[in-house]
Amino acid sequence: MNDNNSESANDEIQSTPIDNDAKAVNIGSGVRIDGRIEGAETSDISGTFIGTLKSSNININGKGAFSGDMLGQDITISGNVDGEINSEEYLTINKSGNIKGVIEYSSLQVSYGAKIQGTLRHRGSVQSYSSVTTDEIKEDEVNENQEGDD
Repeated sequence: MNDNNSESANDEIQSTPIDNDAKAVNIGSGVRIDGRIEGAETSDISGTFIGTLKSSNININGKGAFSGDMLGQDITISGNVDGEINSEEYLTINKSGNIKGVIEYSSLQVSYGAKIQGTLRHRGSVQSYSSVTTDEIKEDEVNENQEGDD
């Protein structure tokens, strides 16, 4: 009997820790997590996350749900978000995206069909341009030439 026990012990699979040098966070479909994530390079949420998320790249998938505050450089929303989104560079909201809250962005792309309820704030300077007619350009050239004659 001891021989059988020693054979079954040798057949057991030894678990080895997984090295995550990529600093990736994946929350699978059907998984719910409450808490705070900071310092992740990539965060991919297909389940539910409630809390604070700070990651370089954030992806809320179509089945994903997020509630809380998120900060990232490149954010893509295809699921449900309720809270504050702060995108330092690019924010993409796909047609299945549904957002309620405050959104701060530098560059924003919204697909037709996306739902946004709340406040949008652009980061950085906003430049406005006005159209100039050819008559105004000619008038400015005439004024400059007349000043040069004096």
